[in-house]
Amino acid sequence: MGSFHNILILITFFIEVAVLCYLELKAWKTIYTPLNFLMLPYVVILVLSIILSGKFGFVEFYYPSILFWSVGLLLFSIPSFFFAFITQKADKRCHNEVIQERKMPQFLLWLSVALCLLFVYRTYSFLGSTSFYIGSDDFGLSYAGQGFWGHLRIVTLPLLIMAIYFVDKSNLWLWIIILMFFFVGILYNVKGWIIIPVVAGMAMRLYTGKSKLKLSFFLYLLTGGLLIFLLAYLVLPMIAANKEEVTSEMLTFVFEHFSHYLVSGTYGLSIDMQLGYPDSGDFEILWAPIVNMINVITGNGELVLPINPYYFHSGINLTNVRTFFGTLFIYTNCWQFIWYTLLSSSIMYMLKLITLKWSNVYIYVIYFFECGLLAMGWFEFYYFHLVVFELPVMVLILWFVDELIFSKETVISSNHEARQI
Repeated sequence: MGSFHNILILITFFIEVAVLCYLELKAWKTIYTPLNFLMLPYVVILVLSIILSGKFGFVEFYYPSILFWSVGLLLFSIPSFFFAFITQKADKRCHNEVIQERKMPQFLLWLSVALCLLFVYRTYSFLGSTSFYIGSDDFGLSYAGQGFWGHLRIVTLPLLIMAIYFVDKSNLWLWIIILMFFFVGILYNVKGWIIIPVVAGMAMRLYTGKSKLKLSFFLYLLTGGLLIFLLAYLVLPMIAANKEEVTSEMLTFVFEHFSHYLVSGTYGLSIDMQLGYPDSGDFEILWAPIVNMINVITGNGELVLPINPYYFHSGINLTNVRTFFGTLFIYTNCWQFIWYTLLSSSIMYMLKLITLKWSNVYIYVIYFFECGLLAMGWFEFYYFHLVVFELPVMVLILWFVDELIFSKETVISSNHEARQI
């Protein structure tokens, strides 16, 4: 395909994004909506993909792969405008909603401290018994990727989101919890599950006005992402190998893999399209959590693995991710692609309406966590992982326990003190 067609695809897509972003702002009076979480990060990564195309060792980017997103975003926008119209929330709601809780609930603080202590014990005992290298997939899976410790790690995700939201000058000690949960995520070594709660927590701060959207905000995010890669690919491996000297080759390796990670989804889809989609699979892969739960309950025992087994080389490293709409496409036919996109968008916007009715931290954590999954759409389709269903259920349980037991105790204590006076 010639350069004229490539430029036409790109310009048309940018015009579409600009129009959808404008209409979304008019409809909801805020930029913090599911469509924008899905759309805007992809635009940034797309620009980076084009800049790197054919340079620094990367293969050429295939522009027609953008068409999946052109179609997908149009479909995803339909429920947004439908729900905005029928509820008339766009004219009645300000984007700057206030969460009821002014500080992190006491129950969640004690739970966070308990989890920190448990993972201190887990880390100490595991490092003394494992033969796996820090930073390897086997190490992360054995450390906190399955079983009891895997589920405990998932509990840390909503608590991390809340700690990021509530931390301020009067609660600086929350940084201890944040850094400890970061450390657990880094040892687990799946960077997406570090990025997603950070995005969710920061989005809550921006949405409620606790933080301001400035250039420094994006610089902090970029710096934080780079530090995560330095820890995962440089610092921890050096500690494990007892190395003390940082070489230029080691730094080059980290920066190459950082760049590769950012564009691995767009380049994975680009190469996949050129090869004719050899990784096309069954529709049930998109429903892997539900299918697996049914199979476990019925005793079928056959689990569906949502991880793509096809790896393509970007010129720097291998990738098996295809972005949100790329993965959706390879596991669907035309009609399945349409109705699945409409259904997922509808669920997200119904969840947004719920946040407008119940402005408490628990509902916001669920909503912004799901938006965080969309924000990683430039990388992969995350909705075929069990955590997508497990985390909201855990948050609702925490909300129930807090309201039923701890809030009730506070009310009883307050009434008792009042009678004494």
